[in-house]
Amino acid sequence: MIKVFLIVNSSGKIRIRRFYDEVEFARQQQIEQKLVQLTSKLSPNSCNFFKDLDGIYDKKCKIVMRFFGTLYFIAVIDEDESELGVLDLIQNIVDLMDKIFENACELDVLYHPDKMNALIDEIIVAGIVVETNIMDIQEALKQQETQIKNK
Repeated sequence: MIKVFLIVNSSGKIRIRRFYDEVEFARQQQIEQKLVQLTSKLSPNSCNFFKDLDGIYDKKCKIVMRFFGTLYFIAVIDEDESELGVLDLIQNIVDLMDKIFENACELDVLYHPDKMNALIDEIIVAGIVVETNIMDIQEALKQQETQIKNK
């Protein structure tokens, strides 16, 4: 299960955040701060996943990161979730962003949070990956957009 999903820029500003467990707001901020600090220590060529030995979220969890352009995609996952599966999930999210925004960048995340939130909500529900087919997700997002325009 995915516990936390963040998109953070290279200066450490959080652009998208999702907590899939009930976590107090002060604890959320603490987790976010530690994850951002962790990204600042890593180079883009660093290992993409490692155990949460410092207990940023929980010592039983693993942290998966991927760097694209100026954005870090970070997921905190439990011990049952596949690290490679989450790396593939992040790649799917980036591919979808490229299709939706035509060569996506940080500004697309910043200026279209509604589309980004819908994209992530279509893929991850309550910390569980429910859809990975890019065509199906694109179709669902188009239907949502059509319904919003018709209201």
